[in-house]
Amino acid sequence: MVGNHKVAALCTSRIYDLQVYDYILALCERLREQGFSLWIYSINEDLYWVEDHFPAEAAIFSYIDYEKTDIVILMDEKIKNHTIARRIIKDAKEHQTPVVVVDGGYEGCSDVRFDFAAGFEALMRHVMEKHKVRKPHYMGGFRDNVFSEERKQIFRKVIEEYGIAFDEEKMCSYGDFWAMPARKATEEIIASGDIPDAIICANDYMAINVCDVMKNHGYRVPEDVIITGFDGYDEAYLNQPGMTTVNCELKELAEMTAQMVEHCMEGKCREAFRVVPKLVTNESCGCPQCSYQGRASISSFNDRFYRYQDDVRLTHDCVTKMIMSGTLSEAVSNMDNKYTDHMCCVVKAECFRQERNFFTEEAWESSYNLIYDPEYSDGERLVFDRRQVMPGLEKRLESGYPLIFQGLDYMDRPMGYVVYFYDSYNITDYAKTAALTEMVNQGLGGYINMQYQQYLMSRMKEIYKIDALTGLYNRLAFREAFDAIRNNPDLDGEALLVFMADLDFLKRINDGHGHAAGDQAIEAVAKALQDACPGNALCVRFGGDEMLAFVPGGGEEDSILESIARRLDQKSRELGFRISASCGSYLTTIHRDMDIKAVIDIVDQKMYEVKKRRKQYEQEVI
Repeated sequence: MVGNHKVAALCTSRIYDLQVYDYILALCERLREQGFSLWIYSINEDLYWVEDHFPAEAAIFSYIDYEKTDIVILMDEKIKNHTIARRIIKDAKEHQTPVVVVDGGYEGCSDVRFDFAAGFEALMRHVMEKHKVRKPHYMGGFRDNVFSEERKQIFRKVIEEYGIAFDEEKMCSYGDFWAMPARKATEEIIASGDIPDAIICANDYMAINVCDVMKNHGYRVPEDVIITGFDGYDEAYLNQPGMTTVNCELKELAEMTAQMVEHCMEGKCREAFRVVPKLVTNESCGCPQCSYQGRASISSFNDRFYRYQDDVRLTHDCVTKMIMSGTLSEAVSNMDNKYTDHMCCVVKAECFRQERNFFTEEAWESSYNLIYDPEYSDGERLVFDRRQVMPGLEKRLESGYPLIFQGLDYMDRPMGYVVYFYDSYNITDYAKTAALTEMVNQGLGGYINMQYQQYLMSRMKEIYKIDALTGLYNRLAFREAFDAIRNNPDLDGEALLVFMADLDFLKRINDGHGHAAGDQAIEAVAKALQDACPGNALCVRFGGDEMLAFVPGGGEEDSILESIARRLDQKSRELGFRISASCGSYLTTIHRDMDIKAVIDIVDQKMYEVKKRRKQYEQEVI
């Protein structure tokens, strides 16, 4: 509960589908009378009852806030995945939140559903009795799907009552509830040459496509073959000929759902309500034309189609600009368009850890950032407590319209969620949510991925510049870095102190202690030189055991030399063998035309003189 609003969480999919949309409108109005705010958690992908498929966007159901949620309404037939449904129910039970299942049945849950069996049986009896069908054929959905199998058994029961023997191999095809499989199955029926006098389809989409294929082959509907559908989608009424179907009236289902919610809140859960779908006879079975009663008209279909084309262009431009943005603020600014005034985005903070690949590395529990809200955010990352759900939550609830939650994901990795808060029931707004969510998915995911690629490129560039043993610049990178110093107008005429340090007696160390010890000695000289010089020094491994340091602004030569010697003495004690270096220095000035080779030759000569004196001293001592 939030303030004085009870919260009903509706779990569904494809809210832009006209049937789901009608259900939401009717349900929201009825629940509002009971003091509820409707929060819709929706996915846009149809899962087709494939139980091993768990799209990342389904993570939106994990964002249900049970501390605020008073009841869960789960549209099982719309989600179409029992595993995901059971997860939702399990989470709800752990929080002692009642669950109403719509068009499905799970232990311990109240359920409201269409009596699909009664509706399909009414259709079968109509075509058998009214139109005297003697050679029927059943077009099912997926094999072994509960709805498809139930309708097949009703098909069998009814035709056998009319004296027709059931032959599954000849009388049954499967169109997977969708267009292309149904068209393929119809082609196979035609190719067999055994044309039925009626094809009874398990849903409208298959029926429309079966009808189209039959007509393309010269068969007349219904004169040569009767075709019927099921579900009562608007497209069935607009088909030529109009499709006989069974209308599953979502408004009635919403009314029953609201009644069930009321019962559950009174502690009367686990009852079962049934809504019997209504038979709608039409031209495809030979009955008179049924006047179209759907919400959409031909003109509105066209209007939505062309608006969709405009939206595609707009969102494509936004995605491209977001991906190519240099900063998150710029990316969010590019996301802003005329359609995003009623949405906010909450994203996992770990998405923006540039040094990690969020999409391939193991995820961890993350804090959240609010990155977009038209009223509260200016495009900067704001630390956000997800328990707040969204900015200004109580204010949003006062409108009485639903909140719509959709998951953000990219490369099948959940990133967070987006909330839509419209101030009307506009089907166009609901239809836009899928495109807008995908825009954020692709734009934000692409931006995060691009930032990581740029990070890798910069790291590779740094690795390419740095000598692996010493951590100093290599000679190639040194040239680029020194050019930046030489060409800097602010440094023109400034002093430049140049040091060269060369490890003494490397061969002796290698022969006496091994080459690994020689590497340790080289590394020690490099580190001593770098640590002794000021922070602005440019240090480079110039040769095998020769190190150079360039100090803009000059420095205390004696202090640097003493520091190098002191550090090497300490390292010698740690490693157990002597490390020393001969150092030469040269003070010059920075200017654009300075001959760096000549400078290096001078300091090299000075270093060589020191090394020569040191060798002579060693020999005299010996």
